[in-house]
Amino acid sequence: MEAQEKEAQVAAWLKKIFGDHPIPQYEVNPRTTEILHHLSERNRVRDRDVHLVIEDLKQKASEYESEGETFSQRHGYVSVSSVTSSTFREIGRTKTTDYTFEEKIGVLLRFNAESISRSGEN
Repeated sequence: MEAQEKEAQVAAWLKKIFGDHPIPQYEVNPRTTEILHHLSERNRVRDRDVHLVIEDLKQKASEYESEGETFSQRHGYVSVSSVTSSTFREIGRTKTTDYTFEEKIGVLLRFNAESISRSGEN
């Protein structure tokens, strides 16, 4: 690859990285260009890898949600996805806020445990 091409790629990468902020001044010479070009290539590969991991996690989350729905339907439990984030009843009181995923899980586990213990009383 030609030195001018590498300099252009480095400049484009730095612009992408710094966005609206000014790019810090640096000495443009063959050594710095080579170092920055190497960094830009590693960054590009890492960005691609991170994107693949994110897509994989999204797919797994979707699969787990689907499996949870199926499990909930088979066993009569309330699923996480059926609980709205804006409002739901928690042990006799209504809280209007956004619940985190962990809060939803905690409430659902308590709700399901109470449901199971009540069904055992019948």
